[in-house]
Amino acid sequence: MPLVYVVDDDPVTCEAITAVLEPAGHELRTFTRPAEVLEAATTAPPAVTITDFAMPGMNGLELVDALRRVSPDTTFLVVSGQATVEDAVELMKHGVVDVMVKPPRARALRRALALALSQHRLAAENRRLREALRAHRSLSGVIGASPAFEKVLRLVEKVAPTDTTVLLTGETGTGKEVIADAIHELSRRADRPLVKVHCAAIPATLLEAQLFGHVRGAFTGAVKDRHGFFEEAGGGTLFLDEIGEISQELQTKLLRVLQTGEVQRLGESQPRHVDVRVIAATNRDLEQEVREGRFREDLFYRLHVIPIEIPPLRSRGDDVLLLARHFFDRERERQGRDDLRGLSADAVAVLRAWDWPGNVRELENVLQRAVTLAEGPEITATDLPDRLRAGTTTGTGAIEITADMTLRDAERVLILATLERCGGNRKEAAARLGISQATLYRKLAQYGAGETDAP
Repeated sequence: MPLVYVVDDDPVTCEAITAVLEPAGHELRTFTRPAEVLEAATTAPPAVTITDFAMPGMNGLELVDALRRVSPDTTFLVVSGQATVEDAVELMKHGVVDVMVKPPRARALRRALALALSQHRLAAENRRLREALRAHRSLSGVIGASPAFEKVLRLVEKVAPTDTTVLLTGETGTGKEVIADAIHELSRRADRPLVKVHCAAIPATLLEAQLFGHVRGAFTGAVKDRHGFFEEAGGGTLFLDEIGEISQELQTKLLRVLQTGEVQRLGESQPRHVDVRVIAATNRDLEQEVREGRFREDLFYRLHVIPIEIPPLRSRGDDVLLLARHFFDRERERQGRDDLRGLSADAVAVLRAWDWPGNVRELENVLQRAVTLAEGPEITATDLPDRLRAGTTTGTGAIEITADMTLRDAERVLILATLERCGGNRKEAAARLGISQATLYRKLAQYGAGETDAP
């Protein structure tokens, strides 16, 4: 249970606030001297501190700054009969959730405490995400801690030191290029070139010359000899993105290069040896392409030595928040938005609920937009695109998160909506939410959502 400090040099005020909050089950500790608060917080940091403003020895603003150095995640409420409007503005600039007139009304105090506790949980979550990001930055910027993504990372670490051909598959925007970067960085070829070719972006008539090179006069416009991407990547790695888009004629020539380790420039009679590790990627089902005669079976097996399927973002649980925090930090620095602290509870709930049909690329764009448009100290749900707030891409189980919700209420809406979208399948819902089935069962019990409410 979160710990709440009540600080006031008047014991009667401490007792009055305690009388209002204790029946709700909050764990409370009262103090009449600010110095005692700082000492206690070193061993038992509070989630929320409710403090007077005018106190002997240290006023409320000084206490906020001093206590935050000891307990960075603590959130604050100020209850005062002497704070001026200027004082209140300054307190809010220092992150105080609310400034209330003494004596506060019971309902208003309870509501303010609920908001402060929500802010504390969010601060703790942001800190956890930062720590998780630091732990996962060692692999070429690859970010993810979900079981599905950890499986990918284990494969990357195993295959990277070899020269084996790798085929990366997965939906558009899942981060196949980032995984290719990581494989190259961890390989023995890391000090040699990594050449990236987006096959779908180069006209079919030019792609062969781009890959294999040409000699002067090989075709109209070939005014001088030019080596191709295979030679440019000599000793290093060639990343062939959207490999499923190349023509069957070029598939035949690519197969020959993979079999012999030799390329032949257009217009040249003698082949040239190349030492290149090939990583290919596609969002197509190449096995289906083979069955339908659009992709050579022998080339497929040459590429399919080590297949790595990159999971879609919707199946990666809390990786959404890890990546969101990464993109938020990057964009805040890039745009000079030092005024932004993080993501609000309602924004977190919306990001968790969305199905992310555009995967990591879509999330990156959403955070870039949010950092650009945000007007307050946090990114809120209103800073996110309308389509995210409207619900999920499936058209069912749409959720509504409002600014006056507590984090617990938003979590309840998200969990029940996810369970509904999964047709009551708790195992699938837990996987989507990034929590264990035991945690899901416990939370459903807390919400009173038993067998009849959430099958």
